[in-house]
Amino acid sequence: MKTASTPLKASSAKLTVLTVIFDFELERRKIPAFRGAVIEKVGRENVLFHNHLKQESFLYGYPLIQYKMLRRSPAILCLNYGAEEILKFFQKSDWDLVIHGKKIETEVRHIDFDYFLCGFSPEPVHYKIQNWFALNEENYEKFRLLACDEDRIACLQRILTGNILSFAKGVEWNIDGQIEVKIPNLPDQFMFSFKKYQMNGFHLEFASNITLPDFIGLGKSVSRGLGMIRKIKKNVEECKAGFIYS
Repeated sequence: MKTASTPLKASSAKLTVLTVIFDFELERRKIPAFRGAVIEKVGRENVLFHNHLKQESFLYGYPLIQYKMLRRSPAILCLNYGAEEILKFFQKSDWDLVIHGKKIETEVRHIDFDYFLCGFSPEPVHYKIQNWFALNEENYEKFRLLACDEDRIACLQRILTGNILSFAKGVEWNIDGQIEVKIPNLPDQFMFSFKKYQMNGFHLEFASNITLPDFIGLGKSVSRGLGMIRKIKKNVEECKAGFIYS
């Protein structure tokens, strides 16, 4: 099996990670609407909540505020400066949200604040990634024309390695060493709706020599909950100690 490796240049990064889980349930497909409701609540002048500079321009960079589904409830993951920006939401007189025209009086079910050390691991770290949006129209056609599964796996490994590099750049981590990513087998593709389009996505497992925080997104549209990862727990007790992932 081929392994994708990317040489770069520094060693570890300490991240601030704040996770907020709200106290109501929401269908996963409505996470973009949840995101829009939070943006309207804090005001569009607060760019980190939506990464838009103007109506037609984007702040091209890894989103430091991401909207997720955890424990069947909507959640917000905040990294570094994003953990400071989220205070603009909590400073509001109420946290009511309007989602698809329906007002929801909400409270916070759980807040987790921690620091996470990203770096190289002497042993492979195993992850799951769900709803990974890896292929756009251009690279999908190239992917489809590859001759064998081994070549397709190698292609996905290169894309996933690039996604990790984009994350690292976004959190100001200048990696010194080689990122290694290994996908054990070719995952099945599935179709999902995104902005009124049908897109190709993947659920898969992968191993890497890099330690990454649970619930960050890799790939495209991570602010809307796509490409969310978590470490695969080694035993039942570790599963019980962690979040319930849905």
